[in-house]
Amino acid sequence: MRVERGLLSRAGSLVRRFAPGRSVALVTDRTVARLYGARVQASLERAGLRVVRAALPPGERSKSLASVRTLAERWAREGLGRDALVVALGGGVVSDVAGYAAASYARGIAWVVFPTTLLAQADAAVGGKVGVNLTAGKNLLGGFHHPSGVFADPDALATLPKRAFRSGLAEVVKMGVIRRPRLLPRLRAIAAMERGAALRALPPLIRDCAASKAWYVERDERDRGARRELNFGHTVGHALEAASGYRVFEHGEAVAIGMAAALRLSVLHAGLDPVAAQDVEALLARLGLPTRLKRAPGARFWSALERDKKRGRKRLRVVLCPAIGKAEVFELTSLTSLRRVVQSLVRRS
Repeated sequence: MRVERGLLSRAGSLVRRFAPGRSVALVTDRTVARLYGARVQASLERAGLRVVRAALPPGERSKSLASVRTLAERWAREGLGRDALVVALGGGVVSDVAGYAAASYARGIAWVVFPTTLLAQADAAVGGKVGVNLTAGKNLLGGFHHPSGVFADPDALATLPKRAFRSGLAEVVKMGVIRRPRLLPRLRAIAAMERGAALRALPPLIRDCAASKAWYVERDERDRGARRELNFGHTVGHALEAASGYRVFEHGEAVAIGMAAALRLSVLHAGLDPVAAQDVEALLARLGLPTRLKRAPGARFWSALERDKKRGRKRLRVVLCPAIGKAEVFELTSLTSLRRVVQSLVRRS
């Protein structure tokens, strides 16, 4: 993964070697297309590449089989073959959908990613997991299809809305909690900065997160062992997203609440120091991320959690932290303690 300013303007020279057929399927969303689509397409065309461009509606609801089919049908009409290259330009939704379409089209074609959100640069674009959501839950249909390259341009973060920027910080906090504690004091410093200074301070943190995720992927490509630690905060977070129809929470917001739950569960079941758990919750709040719920989740939340893909055969599998910088997978014999923890997160009026 390369993290460097100005990569979007050099897209053509960066990806040309991955496109032997000289055809590129550029996939973005409508928001990113307005900001960077023309720049990236022009760079690709200057490199002598034919560009077939498609823009998805922005947001989690585009993470669907319908989006994958729309892309594949377009590529087939344009005559793209197995030597074409998919270029994903956008956040995690774009890379998940484009990567899954690349994995499926013509039984698999190459793809690269230009992540434009903090969440994607720090986490979603690295690791080769691709897929879409089903009504029953998030990421229930997918696979592993590693990109040939990941090119993160920090300049793209300058156009992120505040909410999306804060959402991306949740994944940086997660990596600090489970593996890289040194990220946490740097995030505390960023929380006190103005937006411009925070943007300038982020590239080293993005590189740290990407290197940490690569460490997990190298050891457990198929997500059957150590890589499961990356799901810290995601069991509750994914259930919150699914229960709200992907309309209420940004991904990082749901994960932040999920991390608050996981930290409290870690105190109960894994021996985490309560002061350490409170410090991380306080950091999430200082970064502008939610750690509380307005109301107790209803039946749809618990149903989504029961169907969670990380569930063991009979027990709920969750990632907890015995100490900051260390994570382990635990299996809960019942949902009793989780129910109590989730109830403790409900904001009292």
